[in-house]
Amino acid sequence: MVTVHKIMELLDHIVPFDCVSKKDNSGLLVGSASYEVKKVLFAVDLTETVIAEAVEKECQMIVTHHHMMAKGIKTVTPDTYEGRAVFALLEHRIAFVACHNNLDFLTGGTADSLMTAIGISESKPLYEGFAFLATTPFETNATAIPVPQRSGVHPGLRAGFGCVGDLDEPCTLKEIIRRLEGVVTGPLNIVGRDDQLINRVSCQVGAGEQSDIDRSKALGVDLLISGDVRHDNRLYADRVGMCLLDFCHYEVELPGVLTLAAGLKAEIAQDGCNVEILISDASQPVRHTCMSSSLDLSRFGL
Repeated sequence: MVTVHKIMELLDHIVPFDCVSKKDNSGLLVGSASYEVKKVLFAVDLTETVIAEAVEKECQMIVTHHHMMAKGIKTVTPDTYEGRAVFALLEHRIAFVACHNNLDFLTGGTADSLMTAIGISESKPLYEGFAFLATTPFETNATAIPVPQRSGVHPGLRAGFGCVGDLDEPCTLKEIIRRLEGVVTGPLNIVGRDDQLINRVSCQVGAGEQSDIDRSKALGVDLLISGDVRHDNRLYADRVGMCLLDFCHYEVELPGVLTLAAGLKAEIAQDGCNVEILISDASQPVRHTCMSSSLDLSRFGL
């Protein structure tokens, strides 16, 4: 029998749960390590729709990137999303595991998977330590995020906040976008000319800030790949001569989740476990569309 504990052990080989900041809420958040697991469902967010999908597909475990209850909750009732989620998970004996900081920090995670997709095989951390996630003296003073060396953990794992690396051969911004087709979906805000030559790239998924642009600029980066960048920061990138690819939050982090799912599938096969890996196709609460690129000035009386 394969248990939640066993799947957690295999996940730890890929994205060790030690590699998180103190305030992060990664790991087994709901359920028991003793639950039997035959199917694991992967998603970016634990929405109520994803939980319903897991129930319908008879999954015993959900693994997501984003966590819940990070700010702490004092009550568990049906009046809150957290309460309803916990009730549903426990009722159907579904374990919930979040891989948040560890998926962001480690090789093959949210940032590194995009670097690999555009042709950068060797990258280093954009920030060597915990950056603005530091909340303890150790994290504040850390010059690196330590990776455990225990048995089973993949050798050569590197941990850091964001990535920076050089392309094997410089290419245009338009070519970088082409390489990301089929890897990242959804709307894309672009700063920079299509024919601009790119050599060094940084990636900081999530919510890109001016500090990420400044850090990238100081490291000689030509292009920052990020998500949820504020408009004033896009304009700032243009002013300082930094190309920018700004995706939506969910879409830019999904490749990391898919990479983790593929990694767990390989670990399961190597270990001989009989567990099925599923990718959520539940409808998302946020939808995207493309409005017309032409303005109807007559509607403004012009």
